[in-house]
Amino acid sequence: MKTITMSDVNELARRTGNTPMGVLTELIEQGYQLTEEAPQPKGKPLSSAKDALSQWKESKQRIADEMYKGDPLVRQLMDADNAYKGFAPQSQKSILQRDEQGNVTGTSKSMLTGATMKEQAELMAAIRATYKQGDN
Repeated sequence: MKTITMSDVNELARRTGNTPMGVLTELIEQGYQLTEEAPQPKGKPLSSAKDALSQWKESKQRIADEMYKGDPLVRQLMDADNAYKGFAPQSQKSILQRDEQGNVTGTSKSMLTGATMKEQAELMAAIRATYKQGDN
């Protein structure tokens, strides 16, 4: 039994100038059978979770860029979201170390040589708050 794929039929139709349906009908009359082509994988194959994550981020960014270019509403919303994120207060890591009850047990920097004035003020405020809790 002879087999042929649809891409072969399209190529023969292009070469001969006939329609793909006409070429397919003629081939079936000659004893050919149409078979399905194996789907070709798109993109590069994944070899690790890191590859999958990078492909996901890449496609996510590409889609966001396409939507930003093509849709004015998406553009406005993304611009507003970026502006909001720019004004949002940034979380700062504290140098204070606390126990389970929230009491200050130490610092991650030396108060004499490594801490900034702001960090020293943070420690003093925490010490004051601890003493005020003891008065109650």
